[in-house]
Amino acid sequence: MKRLLFLQTIITILLFAVPAFADTVILPHRVIDARTKTVIDFEGLLARCADANVVTLGENHDDPATHMVELAILEGLARRHGNPILSLEMFERDVQDLLDQYLADEITEEEFLENSRPWGNYETDYRPMVEFARENGFPVIASNVPRPLAHRIAEGGYENVEYTVDELPFISATYEAPPDAYWEMFADTMRMPGMEAMGVTEEMIEWYYQSQVMKDETMAESISRAAETDPGAVVYHVNGGFHTADWLGTFSRVRRNLPGADCISIHVMPVDDILAAVPEDATKADYWILVQAPPPEEEEEMSMEEMMEAAMEESEGMEGMEGEEGIDGEETEPEEENDEEVHF
Repeated sequence: MKRLLFLQTIITILLFAVPAFADTVILPHRVIDARTKTVIDFEGLLARCADANVVTLGENHDDPATHMVELAILEGLARRHGNPILSLEMFERDVQDLLDQYLADEITEEEFLENSRPWGNYETDYRPMVEFARENGFPVIASNVPRPLAHRIAEGGYENVEYTVDELPFISATYEAPPDAYWEMFADTMRMPGMEAMGVTEEMIEWYYQSQVMKDETMAESISRAAETDPGAVVYHVNGGFHTADWLGTFSRVRRNLPGADCISIHVMPVDDILAAVPEDATKADYWILVQAPPPEEEEEMSMEEMMEAAMEESEGMEGMEGEEGIDGEETEPEEENDEEVHF
């Protein structure tokens, strides 16, 4: 059995060749059809994705191998389909005009980054995809809700928030936050030991969840609009794994918005041993891509208190921004500690 798994892994090793951005890289991995629990090759996955309307990929934000996979999928979609649309959680709706201007070479990269609030790991992890899209003329969607708008919900609940006419284009017109399986998964995450001692109440967890849902709704609406605007394209959306885990969150809302559309969910899992069996509690998705996790000594460890504080900041929609700036072109100053942002 181990010999068979080894041979399957060797067969599925891909030379990721991404024009104009990187030398050919050998990336050990396994692609698994999660429904049948069978190993398939990377080109087989690309063929399936190229026939879909929407492909979502759930990532571990800090894993280098995962970001290599993301770029390889984008390159593969371009090769097999010709006109993918890249959608990213990492940029927010109010910077779409700036993003379009940069893609059209109307502003410099420096001007774009100065005003678009890129994540701290943009240069190494997301820039390659944006640059590939720019050089090949593919659209890129800034799909997420601006963080200050989500933060308002986290402060007092969705029912107590009012948005101005100028802010409405930046949030989803549809908002549904039922007490479903997604709520249970979110609440269980927020009820980690020590949160109550830090003053996190059940009401606050509900508010944080409502804020999380606004992100999912806004990303889903952005994806759906792109798919409806160009039905012949494949919309390829990249977000944190929690947003599309178990076909919930953003993914379930895309399906609601696009009844009958062919939507595929991919989850990339960094693992210590890519030959080992998939964990029984692995996130449900249509396809798993197992990649080699970095050695433990390369990972930054956080104390339990730091992890709880990071989770609270993320759930409140803070994610590295202060106050209510950044909407409608208002000038913002990114925090110096942007590299320490934590996102679901």
